Amino acid sequence: MLTSFEENLKTTKRMGNYPFVSMVVNGEYVFEGSKTNKNYTQNLDSQLENFIASQRITKPLIQRRNGIVKHLRKILTNKFKSAKLTSFGSFESGLSLANGDIDLCLEFNGEPPKKVLKKIARMLNEDGMKDVKLISSAKVPIVKFTDTQSLIPVDISVNNNLSIYNTELQKRYCEVDQRVKPFILAVKYWARNRGICDPASGTFSSYAWTLIAINSLQSMEVPILPNLSKQDGSDMVTIQGKKYDVSMDNANSVAPLKADQRTVAELLIMFFTKLTKHWPWNKSVVSVREGKLISRNKKGWQHKKPHADEILKGGENIRLGKHSLPVEDPFDQFHDLSIVLDAEGVYEIRDEVLRAFSLINKCSDWELICEPKYPNLVNNAPQLDLFEDLRNKQDAEIKLELEQFYTNLGLLEKRISARESERNEAIRMSKALRKNAELAKEQTTLSTELRPRRNKINELQSKRDSTNNNYIPVHFIEEELRKVYTNLTDTSDTGIELSFEKEKALFSWFFELQSMHAHAKATRNYHREFLRLVNQQEKSIDHIKNIRREIISVNKLGQHTDFDDLAKRLLVELNPLKKERRQLRREIGRLEAWLRNKQSGNKRSKQYKKPRPKSAKKHGNIAAVKNKVASGDSFSLQDLDVLLKNGGLTGVNSKANQPKPTNKKAKKTKPVLQPHRGKRGKSSKNT
Repeated sequence: MLTSFEENLKTTKRMGNYPFVSMVVNGEYVFEGSKTNKNYTQNLDSQLENFIASQRITKPLIQRRNGIVKHLRKILTNKFKSAKLTSFGSFESGLSLANGDIDLCLEFNGEPPKKVLKKIARMLNEDGMKDVKLISSAKVPIVKFTDTQSLIPVDISVNNNLSIYNTELQKRYCEVDQRVKPFILAVKYWARNRGICDPASGTFSSYAWTLIAINSLQSMEVPILPNLSKQDGSDMVTIQGKKYDVSMDNANSVAPLKADQRTVAELLIMFFTKLTKHWPWNKSVVSVREGKLISRNKKGWQHKKPHADEILKGGENIRLGKHSLPVEDPFDQFHDLSIVLDAEGVYEIRDEVLRAFSLINKCSDWELICEPKYPNLVNNAPQLDLFEDLRNKQDAEIKLELEQFYTNLGLLEKRISARESERNEAIRMSKALRKNAELAKEQTTLSTELRPRRNKINELQSKRDSTNNNYIPVHFIEEELRKVYTNLTDTSDTGIELSFEKEKALFSWFFELQSMHAHAKATRNYHREFLRLVNQQEKSIDHIKNIRREIISVNKLGQHTDFDDLAKRLLVELNPLKKERRQLRREIGRLEAWLRNKQSGNKRSKQYKKPRPKSAKKHGNIAAVKNKVASGDSFSLQDLDVLLKNGGLTGVNSKANQPKPTNKKAKKTKPVLQPHRGKRGKSSKNT
């Protein structure tokens, strides 16, 4: 009956936080059979029915939630183009508590999820949402916040598409048996009120408790739920580059289980009894995918060190080893939902299970079993009536408040305007100083280039001049080369050939000209490079002169970083002021809406309502009187009165002969649209 971490644990100072676990360790906790009787079970079942009725999702709550989703969809899709916002979780599966949260998934592939969530958190803060918190360290990072007006908590994740299929699976399990939904709601309500349904605090998530509850109904001796996970690869999806098998059966497509008459209360008692006496995580893994508990060895999820008892004994706040209380995700077989647990969370879960079992044995009420352990952490009831605080106030009092709000708004606008003006001036000065710094840097760069370039110019000029002194220009050499080449290759008209000496002299002169041509060509290149560098040098000097004219003498004002810091400080001051302005505007709008609604309601109530004309009573049954007249029977004075009021015997006979009116409308003759031969005849045009 002991858990693995209870067997190895000795009493420490920190065990005082877990009284029932301490009793187990000290041998004081009695794992006896349930002392519950039939009367208590019936009473508990009645209490659970009342509890489920109190958690019913009303139409105003649905409208308020849909309004929040619509508002968020508008602002998020405007910010992130081509994005899609989808609702999932308990609200969609029907397993939401009355004060449960809204789970939303933003499908967007433009940027990394964490970067997107940072932007969303900033947007929500600017929009005036409460308690905005970015949890980026989780496997699925989320932004948590609370809607200001309705106090409904909301979680937003990015590209968490697999959760949509998890929601559908939960919904189908609820359709199998009508006891499933109240059973899961009871487990979630107990876990939330007892402070063990908060991943941020090192305990299970609401989704994990849902899977634990479903698995408990699957793994009972007489199962309540079948396994709806098909695992046949018939429905494969790819999410963020990974493939998942999301195939599942419908509630009606599986073979029916053995008939079972156990109530929700009995199932709940069995749930706590099993968790207390047969702690499933000693050797097993909770697997909804398999429809039963599977061994740690088969799954390969042995509890990694350090264990919870080792951390608690050591007194160090270190991370708990993986797979402490493993719960497998139905579609992501490598995801263990116990990854969020810490050592204290493990002991707190165990302590609350022991407490619930002990209270059930004492026949305690459901209210005591689920008594909030941390009342400040339990979500408040949603605020559905926006005018609740105004209904008992006089119009004069509301108008006075409205006037005060307008006054406060005017003062706030002045403060915001002054700070925005100061911030804009700081930004302008920062830009000017930054430009100054850039110009000064550019001037320094240009100045450092002037001297080496001047040296290069002088060097090229010297080479060019020395070469020009020794060689004639290139065009003269090229002209002489053409002449010599012509003399060597052309045949004379007289037929006299060049002598050997003459030809030898021409060849010698030709080779010398070629050598001179190469040096003269190099001289020409020196000259061109010289001109290019001189031109570049002149442009740099002109640019430096322009920079000196543009640079503002603001050295006494400080550096641009000083004004950047000032702009940041002013922005930090502006954000709460703008948030306060939004709240004032919303409150003003709320008060004005209330006054408008009240005035329009008074006008409607004062309007004269024209009474409807009373329909004349039908005088007797004319058909019966008509039959009497036709058959010759006697009739009374009342029958005679009916005849007189309906035109006498003539009227009766005329009405009797009239055909009975029918409610059928006369059919309109449709024009013939099919082609047909017209009648031959003289046309007015032909006459």
